[in-house]
Amino acid sequence: MSHGRAETLHDAIIAARSRDPETHSADIDHQTSQKTARALDAWFPSGPVLSGQYLDDHFIGSKVGYTTYQGGISVPLWLPGQGKASVRNAEAGTAVADARIKVQRLLVSVRVLDLTSLATSLSLEIANLDEMISLLDQTLTTSRRAVRAGEVSPADEEAVEAEKEDFEAQVAERRQSLDVARAELETATGSDEIPDLLSIDGRMLSVRKFRLDPDNDPRIALANSLTHEAQTAFDLTRHSYMPNPQIGIQVSRQEQYDSPWDTQVGVQFQVPLPSAARNTPKLMKDVSAIGAARRDAELARRKVAVEYRRIRAQMASAIVVTKHARASHDALRKRAVQLDAAWRAGETPIIEYIRARRGELEASQRLAQADVIWRASLVRILLMSGQTP
Repeated sequence: MSHGRAETLHDAIIAARSRDPETHSADIDHQTSQKTARALDAWFPSGPVLSGQYLDDHFIGSKVGYTTYQGGISVPLWLPGQGKASVRNAEAGTAVADARIKVQRLLVSVRVLDLTSLATSLSLEIANLDEMISLLDQTLTTSRRAVRAGEVSPADEEAVEAEKEDFEAQVAERRQSLDVARAELETATGSDEIPDLLSIDGRMLSVRKFRLDPDNDPRIALANSLTHEAQTAFDLTRHSYMPNPQIGIQVSRQEQYDSPWDTQVGVQFQVPLPSAARNTPKLMKDVSAIGAARRDAELARRKVAVEYRRIRAQMASAIVVTKHARASHDALRKRAVQLDAAWRAGETPIIEYIRARRGELEASQRLAQADVIWRASLVRILLMSGQTP
């Protein structure tokens, strides 16, 4: 049952993106990354630290009556360059989240495109089969009259009926596949209507002035973002060469019999010293991460470049196939019409006419498939270039 109508492929893709749970999850990652970046742009790397002490000699049975209260508050300090490095690393995480959203949108769009292409192909094939069944119905009616009149043998009628049954079986198979494709479209977009893929042609390239550049592919942008994130993580580790020092104030109150003073105020600080045993493993781990990210980025560029060329070649090939399939279909249709007249006049056996109709059907199916393939290839290139048709 349709809950809405996606009349265009653009509407279907937008609807699928709005319903996709993975995209929603990526949106949440983007929001959390932004909040993290804002939170790290602070004066101190973390909150203040409170400390306190209470000392009393009564616990050990002393009669002196010596009691000390101490309390302090201190704050951690950024190491030189560490604060900016932390912000840059968080901003790199935001860029990665943005890139993941675009990649997920690409995956959802391609899924909708694949389902639309499949459903469109099946619909065209069913229409072609229905046309053949209708023509064979007419032939079957004529052959039955001819059999009753004794003009042809019952074998002619049986041949036509067998061909028609075969076509009807093919229709049933394709209708089942079409129902599955429509159900998956409804799950993705909220509507089981098949988007109009056949209205898309090459004119949209000139109208919208798309730049078909594989470097705009969201997958390459994600790989580059991950590389940048790894580099900023290394920079942060390099500036975090020791634990953050702390500085603060301390108040001490001492109570002792006949003591001339009882309260003191001072400054306290803690400075942990660097350690190669602590820092070097972290640095080397980040170096390895940078190497892996650069490797993945190069592999992504190669994969997208090959895929881009493959789809362009597929589109060009499908356009050529469409041209030839249309010419072949027109010629075979004319031949089938001529053989139909010849069979009715008793000049040729009916089996030749049936073969001609089957040849016409095969040409129609090739034309339908090629027509869908080149349009789908065009849309896929647009999606890979970061555009939405």
